[in-house]
Formats: sequence, C-alpha cells, structure tokens
Amino acid sequence: MTAISLKIIDFKEAKNNSEEKISIDTKDISEASIAYTLNWQRSKRRSGSAKIKQMSEISGTTAKPYKQKGTGHARQGSKRSVQFVGGRTCFGPTPRSFDYSLPKKIAQKAVVDALKVKIFQKEVILADNIIAKDIKTSFVNKALETNKINSVLFLYDGTQEVAVNLVKAVRNIKNAKSLDIKAINVYDLLKYKFVILDKSLFENVKKIIG
Repeated sequence: MTAISLKIIDFKEAKNNSEEKISIDTKDISEASIAYTLNWQRSKRRSGSAKIKQMSEISGTTAKPYKQKGTGHARQGSKRSVQFVGGRTCFGPTPRSFDYSLPKKIAQKAVVDALKVKIFQKEVILADNIIAKDIKTSFVNKALETNKINSVLFLYDGTQEVAVNLVKAVRNIKNAKSLDIKAINVYDLLKYKFVILDKSLFENVKKIIG
C-alpha cells in the first residue's frame, strides 16, 4: 500500500484548505487494460465514413475504349477501370464500423487503474464548496488560476440537483469539462491533467478503487 496526500481546495475562497491522506495499492495496476480500453473508446469514436467510388458510381462512357483486337494494345473493357486516369480506386476504404467488443470486467478495471494512477501522481484534487447553489464561473476560474490548473475534469454526482450549477459554471472554461461520476471513463481521465471532485463524492470513489 502507498500513502498519498491529496490537496483540498476551497472553491469560494480559492485557497488550499488542507490535505487528505489515502492509501492505495499500486501493485495490481494494469497498463495493458488501460491501453486496451483507451484504444476501444477511440475506435468507437471513429466515424468510418471514408469511401471511394466504385466503377458503377463513376460518370463516363460505358463503351470500350477501342476494339478488342488489332490495335497492338492490351484489351480494355472500360475507361472507368482502375488503370485509367479518372477511373475507380482499387481496394479503397468503404463505410464501416471500427467498434469491437470489450469485456466488461476489463473496462471496469481500466477505470479503477486510471483513477489509481491519477491519485498516485497527485493529480486528483478534492474540493470544498463546489457543489453549491451559488457556485459561479468566476469562483471556479479564480481557484484554477490560483492553483495553476489549466486542464481539469470535474466529477459530480448527477443525482444532486445543485450539481447542475457546477455544469453551468464549468462549461465556458477552456480545457475544463464536467462529467457525471456514472459516466466516468478512461479517455476523459487521461485527456485532462487533473481530476477535481467534491470531498463527499470521493468517499464513493475510495470504495470503487478498494
């Protein structure tokens, strides 16, 4: 077990309150599960809309370029063939899905491992007064600037009505995103440098990571 001290920030006062200590087991972290899940998420995001034109989709005459025999040239059936300029493309891309199946247990372990990595690197920050009715963009911005945080993922509990105020406060901040804890995923955890969440929500996260 490794003991880690996590910073606690008061988002109304824009200052550090204290630290919270946590012990995590880093021995069972699987880089392979994180990488595999990340590639799976990125594959799902691919549109797969690249497409080349088949011969039937190319405009042009359907007549033979010249007669079959007697010209001294190789026989040709169409000016739209792949060997002619303006003809079809051979073995080009067609619309497809890049998605593939991923075992549920691997995806769950990858999220847990990514959280452990963030905690181990002290990139998880706990927050005071962030899930509140009067939270504003100015409060959040000031706290981030004071603590030199320029890339951050905010996690919140979507069952709390006041969480919508955090979403509104964060949506206009550059390189910042708010995400319901139920939708937590490896891609967003790795995309942003820091992860910020309410202290009460962190108690649930500790149960997830064991």
